[in-house]
Amino acid sequence: MSKSELEYPVKVGDETFGPVPVSRLRADLERGELSHSAHIWDGKRWVPAVALLAVPSDALPGNGGASDEGWSGERGRWAGMSEDKRPPLPASRAWPAVDHPGRWLMLYGDVLVLDGGTPTAGELLDRFAGRATTGGIPVDGLVNVTLAPAGDAVTVEACGIEGMYEVFTLRCQLSTDHAAELRSELERDEVRVVSG
Repeated sequence: MSKSELEYPVKVGDETFGPVPVSRLRADLERGELSHSAHIWDGKRWVPAVALLAVPSDALPGNGGASDEGWSGERGRWAGMSEDKRPPLPASRAWPAVDHPGRWLMLYGDVLVLDGGTPTAGELLDRFAGRATTGGIPVDGLVNVTLAPAGDAVTVEACGIEGMYEVFTLRCQLSTDHAAELRSELERDEVRVVSG
């Protein structure tokens, strides 16, 4: 561990541990050994620890990077890609929708988010009617996620409850490989995944 490496207290449920060095937190998250319900104290609030995966390791203090830059499109997994070919958020995992150019399904901390791309005319009408076509659902608020084969792609429908009884659904299509990655991520977080 570098002398200038950041360390954070870690909270899982009601227990607090640490402070733990960032390098160990990242390694444990990447190996799946640290619960995705773990949070770190950033000095102001408890933040999902999985957010550390969205920040390239070379951008963290003690690793030769500048800490005030945060996530950048020129670093990490999407380095060198044009802005229209990378996700709109610094998500820990992101998959491009095959049915809507520029739209991405992302795990942003503990939230499943569908965002990006130009809204279609139908989506604009839905928005005027008060029905959201993009947005986010906390992973622990997902009722179920349906994955249904659709030709060369897989249709994804992620459902959560909004308000008291209204079901909120995010819909998109992913490639079969990306849908398999999504299934794996959600099953690890014990989200109910059903086949359509």
